[in-house]
Amino acid sequence: MKLSFYRLISKNLSLLVIVLLISGSLITKNCSAQAALMSMIFGDKVATENFHTSLDLGMNFSALPGLDKGTYKHGFYLGLGTFIKMNEKWALTPEFKPLSQRGARKVNPIRVFEGVADPRYDIILNYIDVPVLVQYRISTKLFVSAGPQISLLTKALQSTAGTAESPHNDVKILEDFTDSFNRLYLSIPLEIGYSIHDISNNQDMNIKIRYCIGLNEVIADEAFASSNISSFQVFLSFPFMK
Repeated sequence: MKLSFYRLISKNLSLLVIVLLISGSLITKNCSAQAALMSMIFGDKVATENFHTSLDLGMNFSALPGLDKGTYKHGFYLGLGTFIKMNEKWALTPEFKPLSQRGARKVNPIRVFEGVADPRYDIILNYIDVPVLVQYRISTKLFVSAGPQISLLTKALQSTAGTAESPHNDVKILEDFTDSFNRLYLSIPLEIGYSIHDISNNQDMNIKIRYCIGLNEVIADEAFASSNISSFQVFLSFPFMK
């Protein structure tokens, strides 16, 4: 599984970074206007170098170790971040990520779907992530972060793809198995980040890579399997600063 993950990363990471950078060039053009708007609504203190919010978007690469034949899948990652500067080296960065898609591809099924030939079963998990990280700035450009994360499960689906036995058409079936998974998931994200522009520039953009260490069982139904989530996150963060 580790080998398949590295192949997936090498295959998709370059394309992902290009797409994010193109998106970033478009988003950063509007950051000053967004910061000005936030200042008007909430006051100047939410759009400064010492305290500001950010828009974060990228991808999750995740798997469910313990599931037979499971391989990594990718999903979207989107939400808001907050930067609270404590001193020149340390900062607190609470975040709210309402869209965090995880899961695994080509797993053994929770339930076999009859009438489908050569089926492939995927698990799709949708979470709301609330990480609270402490950031340490190694240099003006490079930083690392770590801290606890609470993830709330909003949906767990099994996707069955294959060919119907009659008529012979390609089919894809989604079944809800939310009750088979724990609603609360705890993890510790470990992050390394790089500031593409100067931290004092209004058009700042940070690229971040995280690995999340799972702390508890993700599957509530032990009769099915035992697993936690292994996931990497690659995303861009666009601070709204005056």
